[in-house]
Amino acid sequence: MSVEAMISAFERWIGTGEPNAIQTWYRQRNGAAYAYNFPWCDATITRAAVESGEYEAVCFGTDYAYTVAHAARFKAAGQWHAGAKGIKRGDIVFFDWGGTNEIARIDHVGIVTSVSGAYVYTIEGNTANVCARRVRTEADIAGYGRPKYKAASSSSGSASSTTYTVRAGDTLGEIAAAHKTTVKILADLNGIKDPDKISEGRKLKLPAGTTAAAKVVSLAKLVKAFKADPPKPGTPVSYAPVEYVEAALVAEGLLASKYADGHAGTATKSAYALLQRRYGYSGADADGIPGETSLKRLARAHGFTVVA
Repeated sequence: MSVEAMISAFERWIGTGEPNAIQTWYRQRNGAAYAYNFPWCDATITRAAVESGEYEAVCFGTDYAYTVAHAARFKAAGQWHAGAKGIKRGDIVFFDWGGTNEIARIDHVGIVTSVSGAYVYTIEGNTANVCARRVRTEADIAGYGRPKYKAASSSSGSASSTTYTVRAGDTLGEIAAAHKTTVKILADLNGIKDPDKISEGRKLKLPAGTTAAAKVVSLAKLVKAFKADPPKPGTPVSYAPVEYVEAALVAEGLLASKYADGHAGTATKSAYALLQRRYGYSGADADGIPGETSLKRLARAHGFTVVA
């Protein structure tokens, strides 16, 4: 088990609304005090920690629904960091919407999936009443706990070193690209006869020696997200890797950070049109909808991979 197992366990709950199985599970473990639609952001952390085998590292062997108590436990263990400096993938991040670093004023919690400049990408339970990916900044971060995760298992043979849980919309090609392997290797390792048919929630074995997933953007899915009417701010994004493109546009000085929310809204399309013109395109070729050549150029500059 490892930080990757924890994040994979968390990812399987993305899109969950309320009331939900996480609340039911927590109630069964902790009694009638939770026999209502209670805030479940930290209960989601607890559930993912149990599922991933990281219960001791993340929760110190205790179920948490109260974020203040959870943060205080990290502090007591010497694993608490105020603010966002040094935050990284796998950290348990706590928020105070009032903008302080005071543990007693913490409102919410999630897990960090990546960091890009001033932007902290997370998965959070009970955010606008669902489990969803979010993009946060230090202004809202009270601090974070750094669990002492187990090291990822390894093997000198052909066994896999870790697993990946399939998310809605994933393709085997995207998963292979993200983990620097091939569709054939993944299909053979997992006994998949039809690479075009993988079910959400399935745990895929990954080849031995596999490193943390790279950032991968599907051009087709990105274009679909750009063309769709974007959901309202605060609601789940339709295609999570939009965040990689928006972070790159912010870094290029073309998009204001407040619009980098993963939703591919009007501001994001306008920023991409500016990028296209910067690259020498005009007319219909600078309409703000990503094309293969411009996206791959942006990807090379900002560390993500483009697939079909």
